Amino acid sequence: MSYLSLALIFASALQVCIAECADKHCETNGASLLSIKTAVTKASVIQQVQQQSSELATAFANAAKAAPEEGATKALLESFAICGQCNSFKRFGEPNDGGYLMCMDGLQTGSTRAAYSLGVEHHDQWSEDVIKNLGLSVNQFDCTVASSECTGCKFFKKCIVSADGSHPLPGHEDEGWSLQQVLDETNQADAPEGSLLMKMDIEASEWPIYATESPDALKKFGELIVEFHWLEKEENHPQYLQAMQHILAAGFKVAHLHGNNYGGMYETTGGNIPNVVEVTFVHGAAREGGCATTQLYDETLDAPNNPTAPEMQMAHLR
Repeated sequence: MSYLSLALIFASALQVCIAECADKHCETNGASLLSIKTAVTKASVIQQVQQQSSELATAFANAAKAAPEEGATKALLESFAICGQCNSFKRFGEPNDGGYLMCMDGLQTGSTRAAYSLGVEHHDQWSEDVIKNLGLSVNQFDCTVASSECTGCKFFKKCIVSADGSHPLPGHEDEGWSLQQVLDETNQADAPEGSLLMKMDIEASEWPIYATESPDALKKFGELIVEFHWLEKEENHPQYLQAMQHILAAGFKVAHLHGNNYGGMYETTGGNIPNVVEVTFVHGAAREGGCATTQLYDETLDAPNNPTAPEMQMAHLR
């Protein structure tokens, strides 16, 4: 039962008790001024109690609205546990902000057909590194800029939106494609499962995309690199959890976490995690010995997004 329901039940029960008290003890018969004064005094006290009970109910309701979705929050944190196995990581992208750890297991076997970079601004070193190291064509998507400096990429002035179309980017409402439309427009709708590669950094628009996209579309990707934003917004945790559940249901496992030190830390009694976190998802075997619930930091490849500030503290997910 929710806090709000309990508050309303409590307030209703208290009102009944006050009414019964008034009926039994506050009646007047007009016999004396004293009895009338007593009745008025008791009625005033009852009115005060009624007002206090109403204020208390409002306080309960406000607390309920502000209270985190404890079940969603706990499950959300646990969904970031590092359960995927990767034998070889390599950094693609910038030395600091814009660089991500890629799991190289299987990427250089020729089984990956195409890459997608969602959110590029004007320059995207990740795309250039994919072309250089993997020899793949890269499809870039960003409706907030007019073009890309990547000469070996195919640029689309489109932003990726949720499958239901209910979360367009403000100011760019006519420039959105769903992930399925992206696959259609790049001739990869029939791509085999696990044959595509995607990096996504789109400033919190990632949540509604993964929350509404079918796992069938996600299964076409063999590796996802996603920067998730604003984990501190507890009112959105049910949506965030649904997004993570869709990714995991498509067969992905978290292989690596890195906190963006521009975003600070989100801490709860059940754990803590960077407020903005970069995640590498892979298909494949589970980690030997089970999932790691503490962030694993690679001293040679991980680097602070903001080079002038120290790294975030490590995530603890349970």
